[in-house]
Amino acid sequence: MLPFISALLFGLWFLFSYMFLAAPVKRLKPVRSKYKVSLMDKFELEKYQNEAEAIGWKITKSEFAIILIFALIITLAVSLITKNPLVIPVGFFTGVYLPQFLIEKKRKSMRMNIISKLTNPLRMLLSRIPDQKNITKAIETTRCEITNDCVRNLFDGYIKDISVGVSVKDALTNMKKKIKLKKFDIFVDNLIQAHYEGYTAEAASALNKSVEAIEFDLRAIEKVKEQSRQKKRNLYTALGITWFFPFILSVVSSGNSNVYLNTIQGKALILFYITGTIYVFVKGEEYLSLNLDEL
Repeated sequence: MLPFISALLFGLWFLFSYMFLAAPVKRLKPVRSKYKVSLMDKFELEKYQNEAEAIGWKITKSEFAIILIFALIITLAVSLITKNPLVIPVGFFTGVYLPQFLIEKKRKSMRMNIISKLTNPLRMLLSRIPDQKNITKAIETTRCEITNDCVRNLFDGYIKDISVGVSVKDALTNMKKKIKLKKFDIFVDNLIQAHYEGYTAEAASALNKSVEAIEFDLRAIEKVKEQSRQKKRNLYTALGITWFFPFILSVVSSGNSNVYLNTIQGKALILFYITGTIYVFVKGEEYLSLNLDEL
């Protein structure tokens, strides 16, 4: 029972001392002091919320706080079950890193979503430009028929830029910055050129070829994604198999005590198992996920 109590007290002490330790201040009014350090300030949850909003992910600071608290609770539970307080610092720093990991994963997911749904609206846009004789009017008309929220928000951003006096060139350039896809950059460059030099047959051909190049990239992306999913399954299966060894060795170990729960060497080995699993998972996501920045 003593290891359980020690692990719990150590974890709670570490958490609360980090979150609430602040210099004493004088209170003239019953209001929150600007020097008081809160959970959201310590873990920079406002920064994470701003980063999430920048990619279009609606998540509040409170929800980020819940994620952190949940990760810390899981860490404490693991430390109690394994009677191993060594895992608490690892779980704590993993929980602190978790929001950034989730934001990056969400950013890639949303970017992939918008790229995969981009070609049909672009085809619709090109079909309207000859009749509308105006890129902005064609975008406004096309925007009303778009069902995907991410693509609609992209077109909304262009319309908002135009409404506040931004030039067509700068508004289209802002669209490029949001997508960050080389083939889409070429499409936008051709669209800008057509806007200023006229929507000629040559311009129409260049724009159509740009959309075809995006479609070609999307087919390649789907193929790579399938290969990546298979490699991830193999990696996670291998990770799962490695965790069978501590359980098997615990069963066959001699004596009345469990080597992984009652010896410092066993506790250290479990710590290495947990650290290695987290590292392999994060690096696996990093290396096996499709890098859209290279397209």
